[in-house]
Order: sequence, then structure tokens, then C-alpha cells
Amino acid sequence: MSHQNGMSLRQFAEQTGLNEHLLQHYCRTEKIIGARKHPLTKKWWIYPPASFAMGWAKMPTLKGGAA
Repeated sequence: MSHQNGMSLRQFAEQTGLNEHLLQHYCRTEKIIGARKHPLTKKWWIYPPASFAMGWAKMPTLKGGAA
């Protein structure tokens, strides 16, 4: 799994202004579309097109394609 198109959960938290632990909970409960857990590191990564399944919070712009 390549990290070049996504961002770490920490970066995503900084861009959205939300708590990292809250976002981790949202990832586990599948409330962030585009969230994937890395099979080796077990850390969450957010891939485009990312969005909240709840549809209420501001999302950072994530664009697909090579970096």
C-alpha cells in the first residue's frame, strides 16, 4: 500500500482541526470513507476521495494521482 496519495491520521487531524483519538474512533467505526489501516504498521491512513460518512465536518481536499 503506497502512502504517496494519502495522509496519516495525524496529518488529517491537523487539517480538520479534530482530535486524533476521535478520528481514530471514526476510522474504527467506518465513519470516514477513505480510511484504511496499514497491514504492517497498523496505523490509519486516509486516502482520496475521503469524506465523513456523517457529512457534517469540513474535510481537507485530497486529490488522487501521483505525487
